[in-house]
Amino acid sequence: AVAGERTYYFDDVKFGAALLPPAPPAPIVTSPIIYCQNSIAAPLSATALAGNILSWYTVAANGTASATAPTPSTTAAGTTNYYVSQKTSAGVEGPRATITVTVNTAPLAPTVSTPLLICLNAQSSSLTATAAIGNTLNWYTVATGGIGVINAPTTVTSTAGSVTYYVSQTNNLGCEGLRAALIVTIVAPPATPIIAATQGTQLIPGQTTTIAAANPPGSGNTYSWFRNGIVITAQSGNSIPVNIDGVGSYTLKVTSALGCVSTSNTINITEANSNKLFVYPNPSNGKFQVRYFTDPNNLQPLQIAIYNSLGALIFSGKYTSFSSYSPMNIDLTKHGNGVYHLKMMNAGGKIIATETIIVHK
Repeated sequence: AVAGERTYYFDDVKFGAALLPPAPPAPIVTSPIIYCQNSIAAPLSATALAGNILSWYTVAANGTASATAPTPSTTAAGTTNYYVSQKTSAGVEGPRATITVTVNTAPLAPTVSTPLLICLNAQSSSLTATAAIGNTLNWYTVATGGIGVINAPTTVTSTAGSVTYYVSQTNNLGCEGLRAALIVTIVAPPATPIIAATQGTQLIPGQTTTIAAANPPGSGNTYSWFRNGIVITAQSGNSIPVNIDGVGSYTLKVTSALGCVSTSNTINITEANSNKLFVYPNPSNGKFQVRYFTDPNNLQPLQIAIYNSLGALIFSGKYTSFSSYSPMNIDLTKHGNGVYHLKMMNAGGKIIATETIIVHK
């Protein structure tokens, strides 16, 4: 409406779909990731470009994205794939990277014998466990945590009580399994028996004394008697009879069902010095035994002469003494019933004792 010049400006305009910014690349990941069965797993990780956010998937395509990185399960052995992409601030999502998680099988707990019962003060020994072929053992003093060692612990037997040890095994993949508990119990032996001779410790022929435990240990134990350090067979009670033929040093060993042993004090049974000539049985059927004391430190041979009632010599013999009251066995069964007279002589022929014997068949 007004006369004069005017200047006008315009832009080029293009009609159609707008161009989207380029999609980002797949995130940088570490794969594969390897765990042992039942080990502690960490959340997965990936590296996105600055300003981008990660999207996690359990499938290679489609599926629902999660902004939280998953933590793999190590309960079961096997292989699982996880997927991750990155998305720009404009909402453009790139391709997915694959993370392969492999869970290797862990071995079972080793085989152990438990509880392990050991006698107090027994010889120490190393603990044992059985691992699968090719696996190595790991020993611990705690049920969880701690530092395992390959050398088995040595039992300490100086104190009664129980200690628990733990052992696992590691396979050739480096996977360690569960721990087995091994209980070591140090068991005290039976109460120490105290023995005494109830009829004295000095004997003459015909006498018997009984050695008995004054405090017999409880049931379930077994008894072993020893004379001069040698076990006496067929004697398994808590007492034992001893006659003149059994002089010596006696001890009693009590063994528990586990095999723990207690040993008693020592009782010495000796011969009593006597000038008596011992003949028994008397009267007899013609067979009888003669004993006479000889100094055990100076054993001497003895001679016996036997006469009938008419004074005739019907028997003579020489005997070597091997103990204080060495038995001398006489057999007059070929002679008739009657009264006989026995004379005991030393090696020089001197009469040292006499006795009358009655034979009645």
